[in-house]
Amino acid sequence: MKYGKMATAASLAACVLMGSWGGCEAAVKAAAETVQFYPVPRVFEHAEYRLRLPQKYARLVLTQTKFQDGKRLFSVAEKASIEASHKAAGECSGAGWLFAISKVNKAELKQMLCGDMSGRTLFARDDKGGYFIFEHPTDVRYMRETPEAMKRDQEQWSKLSAWAWSDVRKNFLKDNPGLSPLTADNSNIGICLANLSYRSGTKYSLGKKSAADCSGEGVWSLPFGEKLLYGNTYEMVKGDTTLKGDYVKLTIPKDKTELYFFQRKGTTYVLEKREGQQSNLYKATPVEEHAEALSVVQEWYDTAAAKAEKNKKAK
Repeated sequence: MKYGKMATAASLAACVLMGSWGGCEAAVKAAAETVQFYPVPRVFEHAEYRLRLPQKYARLVLTQTKFQDGKRLFSVAEKASIEASHKAAGECSGAGWLFAISKVNKAELKQMLCGDMSGRTLFARDDKGGYFIFEHPTDVRYMRETPEAMKRDQEQWSKLSAWAWSDVRKNFLKDNPGLSPLTADNSNIGICLANLSYRSGTKYSLGKKSAADCSGEGVWSLPFGEKLLYGNTYEMVKGDTTLKGDYVKLTIPKDKTELYFFQRKGTTYVLEKREGQQSNLYKATPVEEHAEALSVVQEWYDTAAAKAEKNKKAK
């Protein structure tokens, strides 16, 4: 993305969305009336949603509220990096971009969660089927014209970045009544659970150390998978990958994947085993009290085992 000194440009909206700003300068001048950037302190509005900028940062950034992509609500970038990028020769690289907020529906969210969401984080929902995504760079967008200027303004950039990451989502929830916080894991474990929950027809089985595996056929994976997905975070950690003691195993044959849920010293871990790959260990941390991971998969196993026993007696 490349922003010019001026405060408006339709071509900039496309650059924000597509990540490419090469040859923007002429287009910026030609399209100055269609997209507005506001360099002055204010509360920004898009549809019925509000984004409030702190007074101390409002004059340092430019905020966009009109996009070709109807899913985006707001996008904010540092003004000085924008201006430095505009003066630089060659390709533009998204200088100054700090964050964006988008709104998607349930189907779009499901599709996102089934893949890598790098640079995108679910943080809220409303009561009308809307889900809110915090978009952020996965690389540094800080830019100045000289090394001296880079060093001089580093503190300003660091403060803006910290504000964007730590405060924007919390304040957006406060400033928009009717929104409630919602997060979802997007580690390998979260992606696996999302695909199992949202890709119809995915076969699976559940097992325990002390019992034979039982098929998940006839047991709806969605309520259990969503509890594990939205109710926990899974952080990859270093540790012993040798299974000791009891566990509940979730097997997905299509992906040649086995997930072992177990506890060590009162903490739940998940061991991820994929055929032909190195095993990985994750620490499961509940963000919702009723969704503790080991308890959920134990309940899931009990449901599948009861279903299997019922089917066996019916034959």
